[in-house]
Amino acid sequence: MQEPAVSANQKRLDAIRNRAGLAAKDWGIMAGERGLTLTANGDEGQEDVSVLLDDASIFNREFAIAAPEDLLWLLDRYTSLADRFRRVMEKQERDRPKPKQYAAECAMKCNDRAFLDFLFTCHGVDVADKERIISRVRTMLRIQSRAELDTDEAAASRWRQLVNDFENWRKAR
Repeated sequence: MQEPAVSANQKRLDAIRNRAGLAAKDWGIMAGERGLTLTANGDEGQEDVSVLLDDASIFNREFAIAAPEDLLWLLDRYTSLADRFRRVMEKQERDRPKPKQYAAECAMKCNDRAFLDFLFTCHGVDVADKERIISRVRTMLRIQSRAELDTDEAAASRWRQLVNDFENWRKAR
């Protein structure tokens, strides 16, 4: 089975995750002569990453200072939400009712003695020959093949009605 193509957004998110995974996790600031220095503390010690000039507005400096931690927090939240969404979707898929297999049910009913009695009694079907039974049921349901019962809602509805008629007939006997 072929994997779906990766979207441009997914590629960008993967690149962001990759950069975040390679970068230091511990960030800080230090006051310096020209302004605030953004530092990263990693396996190899502390390094100066960027100087936030005193001329920059307080809002932009705060944004730049908080960016590494904010980005890591957002990635963590996104991952948690995506995992939760995936679990909900998997549960919905597991809980989704499986489609009825009316074609198989029809094949079995056409071999069931009580159903054959119903067809003979109520619909005059010659039940002595298996091919005639199958042909007559297809005619009654207005289908060319029993497979249509699984793909055509109108045909499936006619089949369900025939089965309901059979069940009512059997209860009344």
